[in-house]
Formats: sequence, C-alpha cells, structure tokens
Amino acid sequence: MQALFQGKADALREIAQVLDAAEIRHLTIPVPGGWEPRAWLAVASTDAQRAIAAHQRHLDEIITRQGLPVRDIVADFNAEETQCPACLAKWKTAGTTRCPDCGLKFG
Repeated sequence: MQALFQGKADALREIAQVLDAAEIRHLTIPVPGGWEPRAWLAVASTDAQRAIAAHQRHLDEIITRQGLPVRDIVADFNAEETQCPACLAKWKTAGTTRCPDCGLKFG
C-alpha cells in the first residue's frame, strides 16, 4: 500500500469517487487527533501511478469546466529566471519566494 493523499475527510471522499470510477481500489485511514476529521487515502503500490493520473485528469476537468487554462509550468528556483504558473509573469529568482506580479507563494 502507498498513502497518496492526506486531508479533510470531505476532500478525500471526492478523490475516492474518482478512484472508484477508474476502478482503482483504495483504503482510507483516519488520522488521529486534530479539530476536524482528517485521513490518509492509500492505494496498492502497483496502482499508485494510475491513481495519480486519474486524480490529475479530474483536476484538469474541473479547471477546464471553470473556463481556466490548464498549464504545465513549474517555477524553477535554481534557474536565473523563472515563470509563475499562475499568471505567467517572468522574474529573476534570486531571493524570491513569491511571484512579484500576482503574489503566489512558493514553498
């Protein structure tokens, strides 16, 4: 088994439904303590990549339904200059942890 997701029980129910639709068996394990119900969602190690791909497709569908563009951009803080995945602004990476244009926080 491999734990893939941790979060509020409500959010994990939605992920579980996506995995059910993709016929990927899963297990939800409660996380003890805290103010609100939290849990881990795990799948068989052999199904981990399929589960992640199914979840990503689901997220892409939500974004597309909202009329937002789907982008596959990663801010590379080891490069001299990087690009924000949210607003597409480019900036010098030295000493920054936020996008100077939209304020998206990294890390």
